[in-house]
Amino acid sequence: MSKILNINELDTFLFGQLELYKIQFSETNDNKYLEVMNDLNKAITTFRALYNTVDKLNKELTIIKNK
Repeated sequence: MSKILNINELDTFLFGQLELYKIQFSETNDNKYLEVMNDLNKAITTFRALYNTVDKLNKELTIIKNK
């Protein structure tokens, strides 16, 4: 359960950082914030895809072990 909590905390943290950069960008129109937002969005997308893959594999492994 602790690992799932850590995963949720990381996802929440990354998404929160993205929101903060969106605010900074809207207030300044500085492209450096836009670049960081793009990088954060890629990181969040990659992280979620990896988590979904691990979760799927874990479920498949559980099914195989129970046979």
